[in-house]
Amino acid sequence: MEPLTRTGNRAWLLLALLLLTIRITYAQAGGTSATCTVSAVPRQVLSEGVTEPLGDIILQCFSSNPGTTFTGNYTVFFPVDVTNRIDSNSLTTDAVFSVDYGLGPTPVPGAYGRISGHSISFNGVAITVPPNGRFGIQISNVRANVNELGGAAGQPLLAVLSVPLSLDQAQVAVASVAEGLYATIQSGGITCIASPQPATIDMPGFFAAGTAFFSTRVTEGFGNAFMTRAAGADSGTRFLVTYTGFPANAHLYVPDLVAGYDALTPTAGGDLGLTQAAGQYVPGSGTLLLARVSGADANGAGGSPFPTPTGTGPVALNSANPVTLVNGSGYAVYEVVDSNPAIRESAQFPTFVVLTQTTAPTVSYESISLAPVSVTPTASTTDPVPRFASVTPASDCSIVGDCQATYFPKLSVAPIPIQLTANAGGGMTSLPGYIYVQNTGGGVMSWSATVTYLQGSGWLVFDQSTHQNNATIQVHAEPQTLAPGVYHANVVVDAGPLTGNATIPVTLTVQATAVLSSSPTVTGVLNAATSINTPMVAGSLGTVTGTNLAGKTVSVTWNGVPASLLYTSDTQIDLQVPAVLGFLKTAVLVASVDGTSSAPQIVQLAPAWPTIFAHAVRNQDFSENTASTPAKAGSTLQIFLTGIPAGAVVSAQIQNRGGLAPAFAGPAPGVTGVQQVNLAVPADLAPQTTQLVICAAMVGGQQFCSAGYPLSID
Repeated sequence: MEPLTRTGNRAWLLLALLLLTIRITYAQAGGTSATCTVSAVPRQVLSEGVTEPLGDIILQCFSSNPGTTFTGNYTVFFPVDVTNRIDSNSLTTDAVFSVDYGLGPTPVPGAYGRISGHSISFNGVAITVPPNGRFGIQISNVRANVNELGGAAGQPLLAVLSVPLSLDQAQVAVASVAEGLYATIQSGGITCIASPQPATIDMPGFFAAGTAFFSTRVTEGFGNAFMTRAAGADSGTRFLVTYTGFPANAHLYVPDLVAGYDALTPTAGGDLGLTQAAGQYVPGSGTLLLARVSGADANGAGGSPFPTPTGTGPVALNSANPVTLVNGSGYAVYEVVDSNPAIRESAQFPTFVVLTQTTAPTVSYESISLAPVSVTPTASTTDPVPRFASVTPASDCSIVGDCQATYFPKLSVAPIPIQLTANAGGGMTSLPGYIYVQNTGGGVMSWSATVTYLQGSGWLVFDQSTHQNNATIQVHAEPQTLAPGVYHANVVVDAGPLTGNATIPVTLTVQATAVLSSSPTVTGVLNAATSINTPMVAGSLGTVTGTNLAGKTVSVTWNGVPASLLYTSDTQIDLQVPAVLGFLKTAVLVASVDGTSSAPQIVQLAPAWPTIFAHAVRNQDFSENTASTPAKAGSTLQIFLTGIPAGAVVSAQIQNRGGLAPAFAGPAPGVTGVQQVNLAVPADLAPQTTQLVICAAMVGGQQFCSAGYPLSID
């Protein structure tokens, strides 16, 4: 259901007042002589709530006719749907109509509320005026879909009464609306890298093993926004934590109990300002405690919370259990089982990621909302109470007071405008542009890049439009459909409302000049060891093939960085890839000869790509390893290859013997861009011809292995 607009609210109010005027006029014409003063006890309610309990409506009445019985219908109109649980006849026993004859409010037997959209009616209620002529009426525990107001915090929720009595006012405020949940998720995107599983699955075990984790923090929008289970409710306030995009071999674990900031020792991962701890809770202390709900459905309904600790002394909250993942997605549900309604409370908890044998970094995501989540906006016979709309919470950093903390990400983008040139109907004649993105804060910063065109459309291309933390965006043009002229666009790098965004202007000048036939042309960028098209590695050797590559002044640039050239001819250039490209996924290569440049070529890059040169596996006596000159079992091989960056952990496999550690792995003496690996052949291997594989493992456990090289053993 769409939230009501202000115009809609005015229309509702006019209609309700019109009905009320007709009702009062009718009642007065019938001789009603009781007059009532109307008041209410407004409640603070959650703007996300679908079944929020409203404040009590109170009528203090007087009649000069003791013994007179007034019988009639008592209806209350709201600007939103009434959402108490109902039976098949739209009657609710949750809302209560009481009469007070001086001894306190007493529910009227059989006075059940009938719900119809935005109203609730108690029909046929008989009230007899006591001897002193004074009596009170109280309507309590009416629930309403506050979210239909559109989430506007601070506005009152008004009720209009239509009753068979004279009222001093018909309109009264029964609630004040405010956001109930604010939150912080330490990582906008979660980088999945190799992470160990401890021998003991509990909070201390995860912390001691160094298992990777990311933290989630929840904070009340106001005191008592986080409620324990109340009478007539199916649960206390719950939180639905949703995980998506995790690798198939990932395992997630979360704590079973979470101690809030006001507990004896708050639960904390240590990445959001508090000291790392599993948490300690004193039973019955009235401090915030969240319990994980077992068996809840994907909306956060049903199931049972983890047992609340009992006893007299502090309880360590050490236990943790897995989150069930299906196709990389899963969820966890927490319920408030203890709280302090007098203060604004916060809690945080880590989600541990166990991941082994990762082949490539993966980015996964988390979200959180109040729960149970429901799409039923009206009164229901079966839907849970309470329930909430699916609303993404705003950041709680201003409440906690850490918005400028160094552990949060912070976007920094160099404000350098990009100037590009190209030939009409052809390709670029300039180098591509570069946008340098950095996270100058902490945590993980996920960002995205989009383009807004001021002239033309579709002529800008990025090598990457989403990433995390530090990266360089390569910006190049595809002008084939553009007429000569000057074109402008803006590239916006956005890391979220709290982390920041930046705008980089781009200008493309399209010229009518045709590309000269004698211009250098690049037809291939190959691995120098095998002359095969493979991803290139910063610092490794490569071969550029093409035409018109010879001249007095020859250069090859990668993202504008010149490469070291080892050999040049009209059809071939051998070079070393610039080492500064080590963190990029692609680079733009341009060959220039005597001031004329080739069309840019996008080259795939990899952190490592071990490749053994042909005829470059030498036996211990320096002879080439062949079928006629095999290596002796137990002897040492000398292997020359390219594609292993500095800092990589090198291992080898011969036949089925994996994980062999070399005696030496590093730069080959006196040879640019070539690595040398000295490896002992296992002494117990029988004579055979088998395969030799060299692997390089990078930081985080990502491993790259060479193609098999034929190895002969005597």
